[in-house]
Amino acid sequence: MIRVGLTGGIASGKSTLVQVLKKEGIPVIDADEVAREVLFLYPEILDYLTKTYGEMVVKDGVLNRRALGKIIFSDPKKRKDYNAVIMPRIREEVEKRFLAHSAETLVVLDAPLLFEENFHEEMDAVITVTVDAATQLKRLMARDGFSREEAEARVAAQMDLAQKAAQSDYVVDNGGSREESARRLKEILERIRRDHGKTKEEETP
Repeated sequence: MIRVGLTGGIASGKSTLVQVLKKEGIPVIDADEVAREVLFLYPEILDYLTKTYGEMVVKDGVLNRRALGKIIFSDPKKRKDYNAVIMPRIREEVEKRFLAHSAETLVVLDAPLLFEENFHEEMDAVITVTVDAATQLKRLMARDGFSREEAEARVAAQMDLAQKAAQSDYVVDNGGSREESARRLKEILERIRRDHGKTKEEETP
């Protein structure tokens, strides 16, 4: 199995490329989805948030994600403390999902914090989706209803896109049309298959 990491800045249009992957029949592990699931799989995470922030973040056992986001994305130490609690569980669940797809030729991990949390070290190849800063902020404010200040804080919490691109094996510039981005992604996938393994057809006896 070839493990491919897909990352990019928040609101870089990565989700559009994930849909391309799914249409191609490629399994995608969504790290953000895993992060939401571990809150229920591992009660100690919600317990930590309850003890640390009380009802302004957790009320009647329900997490207020918007309130939590405002706190941890405006304070690097609080974000680091939270990640120290949740990331080991996320890594554990991500690995379980990779193992569940062990019969597949290629599996993609869609992770915004691929580099920040060192998931890239476990990948055979890394693809970064890039977009210019102005477009990124505009998309984020429109998508999530953030103020400019909130959007800038979310972007600042992640590694600079140029840094991610420099450390990646492949880059998709998502500033053009969807068709152009999809075509570039498919070209990259073919190259990864060629460089790291065989296609499913070649593996079939």
